[in-house]
Amino acid sequence: MPFINLNEMPGGVISPGHSTANGPTVTGDELEIGYYTEPKDTGAKPHHHKSEQMMLVLEGRLRMRIGDETREIGPGELALISSDLEHEQIAIEENTRFVSFKRSEGTQPADEE
Repeated sequence: MPFINLNEMPGGVISPGHSTANGPTVTGDELEIGYYTEPKDTGAKPHHHKSEQMMLVLEGRLRMRIGDETREIGPGELALISSDLEHEQIAIEENTRFVSFKRSEGTQPADEE
């Protein structure tokens, strides 16, 4: 299945109790991509995981904390999160949409592995 339409895939909350990100996740042999939305004033609690992660905002805005740095990012802006670095995010606009890229191993928060 080399071609996938993310808009046709069923979604769901990716990590209940930890994150409100909702949408489809595609996991290959080495990489994972998520196509997610978050309602305003919700997001992911502080966490870290083995996998490096990139988050690209498509619509809306996220307030991201990565380590000691906090910044708001919007469409076309990317957050690069190093392996095992604590981070969190909150959607500051309704139906914020973003793409998350990680390795397919070590993707869950350390306290959920």
